[in-house]
Amino acid sequence: MDFKTAAILGSYISKDYAEDFFKLLANYHDISASEAASRLGLHIRTAQDFLDAMASLGILDKVEVYEKKRPYFRYSLQTQCIRMEIDLTKIE
Repeated sequence: MDFKTAAILGSYISKDYAEDFFKLLANYHDISASEAASRLGLHIRTAQDFLDAMASLGILDKVEVYEKKRPYFRYSLQTQCIRMEIDLTKIE
């Protein structure tokens, strides 16, 4: 993981609600942004931004599903154990 990616990850997981997101994902296995926002008392955009960021970093899987004709995304943990490795020799 390069420094820029680590900085993005750090900025998101340092949020007060980050732990609660991961607890939801561990308990429900997959969740939509609107479900997460409702359960955590957050604005939908906050939930969407957090989940999209975690998906772009490869921590979550993002799957498009349809309810009637309306598409939306469901997120699930890519793995049940998150491990971060940093190569200190590449830090300048």
